[in-house]
Amino acid sequence: MENDEIKTYFTTEALARFASAQGKTVEKVVCHLWQNKSNPGETVEVIDNVELQFTDKQKLTIGCNADGDGLDALEYNYKNAAIALEKEFEGKIRVYAIDASSTKMWTEVIGKTLKLVKIEKENGQYKANALLLDFETEKREIEINPLDGIIIDYYDEEGVYQPFVDDDPVN
Repeated sequence: MENDEIKTYFTTEALARFASAQGKTVEKVVCHLWQNKSNPGETVEVIDNVELQFTDKQKLTIGCNADGDGLDALEYNYKNAAIALEKEFEGKIRVYAIDASSTKMWTEVIGKTLKLVKIEKENGQYKANALLLDFETEKREIEINPLDGIIIDYYDEEGVYQPFVDDDPVN
């Protein structure tokens, strides 16, 4: 975990979204990317959020929180976001969706169950700088970086996460 200095915590609503996604089978993974063309000749792309779509049609979208200093479990509408960005930035910044299900990062996750969302706990609260998605035999870590947006990687065992479960008190 690179962002230990971040002291932002998940809200009760975000934790509830994580809890409701646990035990669901992944059907598809969609990444929404921001593309910035403000500087001619230099296009910058970052992952804005990752959306796990489950076989029961529920979705879990993980992206940056409203303040930009941590992760969140979002209610996200791709079409509305694309229209708003087009209007605000006149085409210089846009968002687009890609089906990431067949990419090397996600292909082994499709058809697997999201067993647990693991989050580092500090003083009774769950830190919003990173989380671990445990899909049976596969694990993926998602972090927030102020310059690079959402970073998704294979998990290497560091042992800092604790499983978030419904009956765990959130204060």
